[in-house]
Amino acid sequence: MPSAKLFCLPFVLAFSFFLAACNLQTTTPIPGVKSPTPFQPAPSQPTSPTIAPDEETVATAELSEIDKAPDFPADINPLTGLRVDDISVLDRRPVAVKISNYPRSIRPQWGLSLADIVYEYYHNNDLTRFYAIFYSQDAPLAGPIRSGRIFDSYLTTMYESILTFASADSRVLERLNGEHPIWQLVPLLEGSNCPPRPVCRFEPGTRNYLLASTKAVRDYSLGIGGNNRRPNLQGMVFGTDIPPGGDAVNEIYLYYSYSAYAYWQYDPESGRYLRFQDTQEDFLVGGERYRALTDRLNGRQVAADNVVVLYVPHFHFFYQAGSDILPEIEVVDMDFSGHAPAFLFRDGHAYALEWVIEEGSVLYLIDANGDRFPLKPGTTWFQVMNEENRLIQAEDFWRFEFIFDKPEQ
Repeated sequence: MPSAKLFCLPFVLAFSFFLAACNLQTTTPIPGVKSPTPFQPAPSQPTSPTIAPDEETVATAELSEIDKAPDFPADINPLTGLRVDDISVLDRRPVAVKISNYPRSIRPQWGLSLADIVYEYYHNNDLTRFYAIFYSQDAPLAGPIRSGRIFDSYLTTMYESILTFASADSRVLERLNGEHPIWQLVPLLEGSNCPPRPVCRFEPGTRNYLLASTKAVRDYSLGIGGNNRRPNLQGMVFGTDIPPGGDAVNEIYLYYSYSAYAYWQYDPESGRYLRFQDTQEDFLVGGERYRALTDRLNGRQVAADNVVVLYVPHFHFFYQAGSDILPEIEVVDMDFSGHAPAFLFRDGHAYALEWVIEEGSVLYLIDANGDRFPLKPGTTWFQVMNEENRLIQAEDFWRFEFIFDKPEQ
């Protein structure tokens, strides 16, 4: 194991009354799906708290020495490593949808089980949001759609995707509009005739969700000057054999805040990781509580073949502390370039690696020798954490705790 460090930071922050009230709502239990007990590591289990590996333990190879990414055959999806039945689905741009995870009353969401890649990251005010990438298959409905963030611009550039989102803070919109052509952004185009309109209201008399057809989003983009050329999505590598040297880990806990936390449970029967999501604030009676996260489109529990935790430096692009008369405003940016620590979970094993981003390539993983490290063919969820995480390692679970100081004002 790498040498250990521990940084402690209390997470005793409070939401406004409105936000706290929204977050106390929970979804209806899913019949036939177990409801796990709260997170309670056994006292007898040895734990090893640490954060990112020391500089001596991470990859030291220069990026120029890394082997070139292999060119996939024309019928292999470079985002999953899987063969597609219809090669034409790869001759088009991915569609990315910003999907909400809060308030809890919006769960279960639509379309998450159909995405090739999903990024979950901290967006502001102690909550997270999803950037779901649909490439090999479309979702007839995806959402609920919420607003964009600065981090979306990095992902949209890297995956050459069409991004649909529900507007954004003016500072974020300026960034997105300055870095992407109009046909690459579908910020909010709602209507009753969806499709062909790409975004529409669902249950407008009650919940009033904003949803999108990913095919309609792509067709709309084409209509305003976009193109469907096959994007360059090379970079990732895949392998069916389980790589040697990994630590056996069955559960991966991700604690972003007392309101936003989740875990992945490895299922040996399917060889995939099953997603469980928070159901209440951690400071309430019972502490952390979880329920299976499902897809409203098909009733399936959200699952992934790979779970990758990325350590990415966070900083505030803009911050306004909340007061009795002013809301808290938090605009977050990240240093999403170069290379930094990462952890891959596949086939019930954990691997300490690095993520790499270079021009003309999507994000990929390397080992300590600088060699590209294979993911399991299939879907991948990237869990974006800060460089100052706290990582607790025990016998059968790893727990990542997000740490991000807010400026003193």
